[in-house]
Amino acid sequence: MLSNRDRLLAALFGAQLLALAVFGLVLVSGTPFTSTSTTKTVYVNGSGGPLPTGAASAVATTSGSSGTQGRTTTSVVGGAATQAPVHADDTGAGTVKQGAPIKVGAIVSQTGAINFGASAQGTKAYIDKVNRAGGVNGHKIELDLRDDQLDATRGRSQAQQLLSEGVFAFMGWQAPQTEATIVPFLTQNKIPLIGDYGVGPEYHSPWSYAFQSHHYGYEMGRFLALESKVTHPGVIFISNSSSAVNDAQVRAFTAGVASAGKKLDSGDIRQVDVTQASYDDVVTALRLNGVDGVATLIDQTAYNRLQQSFDRQSYHPVHVADPLFTDPTVVQSKSTDGTLVASDFMSTDLGDADVQDYVQTVKAEFGSKAQISYIGEAGWLDAKVFVEALRRMGDTITRDNLLKVMNALPASVGGGFTPQGLHFGPVNEHDINQCLNLTKVVGGRLTTYKPFSCDTRSFDK
Repeated sequence: MLSNRDRLLAALFGAQLLALAVFGLVLVSGTPFTSTSTTKTVYVNGSGGPLPTGAASAVATTSGSSGTQGRTTTSVVGGAATQAPVHADDTGAGTVKQGAPIKVGAIVSQTGAINFGASAQGTKAYIDKVNRAGGVNGHKIELDLRDDQLDATRGRSQAQQLLSEGVFAFMGWQAPQTEATIVPFLTQNKIPLIGDYGVGPEYHSPWSYAFQSHHYGYEMGRFLALESKVTHPGVIFISNSSSAVNDAQVRAFTAGVASAGKKLDSGDIRQVDVTQASYDDVVTALRLNGVDGVATLIDQTAYNRLQQSFDRQSYHPVHVADPLFTDPTVVQSKSTDGTLVASDFMSTDLGDADVQDYVQTVKAEFGSKAQISYIGEAGWLDAKVFVEALRRMGDTITRDNLLKVMNALPASVGGGFTPQGLHFGPVNEHDINQCLNLTKVVGGRLTTYKPFSCDTRSFDK
């Protein structure tokens, strides 16, 4: 399906797509995190590059640990590792002794063309909260958080380094470029990744668990076509470097529109580059073609540029957008009112106590630098599900047991973030979140519009 997000999603997919794609947080400078007692937050730039703007040099707050800024390692994906692979039932890194800290590694793109700093904040805030309450089953969680700077080579190097330093598992990744080729590395080294951005291969690996939907294109196309005012639908999504991913996205949108009895012409599907400075040409073409409804899978900066083009041409079709449309960095105005927003998570405007716990905890920890957004919800949910799996493992903290517990988690584990439920199971098809709902922007805030709709169709094979 359109996972590639699609993370947001389909067009939010993978490599380049997300390379600044959907989810891509506009150009926000990296936020330095100040670690608390047992949580280690480290900015590691595999090739010795500069730290994120304003970030302190590598920080390590756990006794006996140290920062590793500037360290270089050999990145191996799908080839021979620099050390023997760690098996799930092995001793050592694959097993956590009673009372020992549980070391986890997170790679989040926080500098470069996009910034997922909100996800890093959400993950760190949840882990800090758990540690303040005493940890899990007698263990504190040691979070080693790194920034790949939207560079796949740097990210793979960091993954290898984390593995060699003995992390028990990977968790809370939002690194589309790195994740695009990470599955062979996970498989070879038998190390789980709990909570990731979600690119095609990750939805089909027994080692990877993505809690973001794989179904944006299909459901958004269907939502758009169901609007009575729409007779001539169109689509705009960020093009991926992979033609297979782009083709899957086209198939998904086309099928979604067709499911509601309408037709999506190929000439009204616009694949745009992430660096596109203006959407005037795209908007002009759609307007001249008579398109009266548009579904969009693009990133925050692109939404600002697209809306400017809409306004310049006084062209305001029915618009179904992805969750990044309501990111704090996207300017809202009278002309954005009425926009429909599809999302796999409950919004911070409408979410219950679980969602508000995320909002309040992140604000308390980061103050004026807190980034509250859909991307932040993803980071928090990744940590939440991982911690729940740890709780259910009892005293047997092994990678093998982690996989068994993950595959048996109840649908309700997502809580208020995913009231429709998550779908786990001991299969290679980890299409865990299959549902999207539709909200409406009114006065700059989201209001309830249509409930979650779920499907099991996949288009990325």
